[in-house]
Amino acid sequence: MANRYYTLMIVPEKTSQVRKIVIPAWVAKSAAVGLALFTLVGVVMVLDYWYVMSQIGENKQLKMENKVTTIESTMERIKTFATRLKVITNIEDRSNLLQSLNNGKLPDAATNIGVASNASTQGGPATETAESAPQAANATPAPAARLTGLNAALGSALGGALNGMEDPEDALLRREYEQLDERFTDLNRDTLYVEQMLQDQYELLADQKSFLAALPTVKPVVGYFTNGFGVRRSPFGGRVKMYEGLDIANRPGTIIKAPADGLVTFSATKPGYGQTVIIDHGYGIETWYGHTRKFLVSKGQKVRRGEPVAQVGNSGRSTGPHLHYEVRVHGTPVDPLSYILEN
Repeated sequence: MANRYYTLMIVPEKTSQVRKIVIPAWVAKSAAVGLALFTLVGVVMVLDYWYVMSQIGENKQLKMENKVTTIESTMERIKTFATRLKVITNIEDRSNLLQSLNNGKLPDAATNIGVASNASTQGGPATETAESAPQAANATPAPAARLTGLNAALGSALGGALNGMEDPEDALLRREYEQLDERFTDLNRDTLYVEQMLQDQYELLADQKSFLAALPTVKPVVGYFTNGFGVRRSPFGGRVKMYEGLDIANRPGTIIKAPADGLVTFSATKPGYGQTVIIDHGYGIETWYGHTRKFLVSKGQKVRRGEPVAQVGNSGRSTGPHLHYEVRVHGTPVDPLSYILEN
């Protein structure tokens, strides 16, 4: 027959009075089950807390490694893009810069001190001949060099002792930190290399952009060609002579536009050319516009490609309204059609 009650007896140490507490059996069993459940829940919570804390540490490490890996991948893509730009722009090779950065080392302190001591003692430069080298090797080292060697030995011994006393987890964290620091150093070196390469490419492309903007690649006026660059018979006198320009005929007043960016250096009447505009585009390139009727720019004015500069006219020695157009490179007339890209 099962017990219906349990008696809990309390016996005091100094008095003889014994106290009895009668507890129903179901209450005692419930309390035991509750205590067991509470203990089980506490153990589970402690284990879960320990697991979560360990996972937090691993997650932090993984996040850091992922960030470094992402940065390295991005740098590789940037370096690939910069290399492609270097090939396209035909820029000089900067591999020696990266090599110098990779091989950059600080001078050895002990060697510097020894050399300085020898130089100061002898009163001259620290140079040795092949005969004096063995003697120098067997000679007693300078005090500064001995002190440096002693410090190095003490540091090595102290480092070995600390490594022996270091906790394994701390040693692992220290090694991981050193690896991350080395990877960040490599990334910083690669960043400097890519920055220098992109800076050179930017300067080259900016100069090429300015050069392309200075090329007279646009036809200065709408019309049809009546005379081309080369040898021809002059309409005035019939002599055979070199014709240094290009004639483009159209109605008087037709707008003449600048074929490239430049600076107006002449806007006045010129013998034979009539009312003439000259634009300096830089890089030794000039364009001349003769026989115009009206100026739309003045000397010293900057113009952009496509801006109006004059109107077609019939001034000077001309047989009809047209534009006499010349391109000169360092003062020598060249065929304008070799620059015009339009049909």
